[in-house]
Amino acid sequence: MDISKNESVSGVNVDEEVIPDEELGDSANEVAVAQKTHVSLFHELCTKFDFGMPMYDLVEESGEAHQKSFRISLTVWTLGISVIGKAKTKMQAKHDAACKMMMQLKKTTQSGGTLNNVTQEILMKCLEWMKTFEFLNEDAVVQQTTETKNSSGILTSFALMRQINLPEYEVVSVTGPPHCRQFVMTCKMNEHVTRGEGKSKKICKNIAAEQMLLLLHHQFPD
Repeated sequence: MDISKNESVSGVNVDEEVIPDEELGDSANEVAVAQKTHVSLFHELCTKFDFGMPMYDLVEESGEAHQKSFRISLTVWTLGISVIGKAKTKMQAKHDAACKMMMQLKKTTQSGGTLNNVTQEILMKCLEWMKTFEFLNEDAVVQQTTETKNSSGILTSFALMRQINLPEYEVVSVTGPPHCRQFVMTCKMNEHVTRGEGKSKKICKNIAAEQMLLLLHHQFPD
């Protein structure tokens, strides 16, 4: 069963859930970057480098109703690669597969290999393009926690890599006149709750995400 970018598996949408909020970014470009996910980024990569349409398939659904486990395969025929994403939800499994596919692309390119008829030159260009997105760098999950530019994106990447619950954000307070708002937003993951305060929701979200990353770094020191 094929799962295209905007389709659903078994009636459940597996695309990324984003907060529809015009104030999460200070510019249209920042909003676009902040909302990129492994699935949307890999789709963009395939389009940019003519790799064809990524094919997602639900290959296994197991477990009790309250503790499901999903396995989704991702195949790109042009590259001759197929990977399996595993997670507790279909959406997370799809993101896990896209993440694994891009990591495989990076490893193959860095080792000097080729994929089907795709030349090393094209793969190198693909690698350079991927480097512009900080949350595709696994080391960035810990090393960049002091930066609030895209901490929320790094946190989402961390959760997908670890197959833990995705962060949930909620605005809990808005004060001040329209020209000088002050926001407070919480970030919840499992039993942890962090807060971010600032003049925009984007700032609050990233500060809360940064604090959550610091907490998780103690829980997952490796």
